[in-house]
Amino acid sequence: MRVDLLLDHPYFTDTELESLLVGVVEGDVEVVVVDPGMMRVLNRTYRHIDRPTDVLTFDLSEDPAGPPEGVIYVDGRLGPPITEVLERVIHGWLHLRGETHDTEEDAGSMQARVSETVARCMTRTVSK
Repeated sequence: MRVDLLLDHPYFTDTELESLLVGVVEGDVEVVVVDPGMMRVLNRTYRHIDRPTDVLTFDLSEDPAGPPEGVIYVDGRLGPPITEVLERVIHGWLHLRGETHDTEEDAGSMQARVSETVARCMTRTVSK
């Protein structure tokens, strides 16, 4: 687990975000927090959609049965609160684990897992 912030004025540090995620987000995962302009470039380049998005996940796993491996890009201008960024990171991580939201049932299940996991992240440290 590694977190990189590529923002001019983030309202949290990479260490703060990483401390919330470590031990919860498993696998060889890098989280990169960027500005909306970079999200637009990534979305246009890799998905051919010319607008910003809140999260993009790139699965780099070689073994589908192994732990998740990949890079999750998140729009860092989502919050505060930091829970908004955590929601996008967890959403991306669940995609790395093979979860989808292609059906209404899958979407509901995924949102429940996101909410449950974010709550677990937030109880791991003392609130500021």
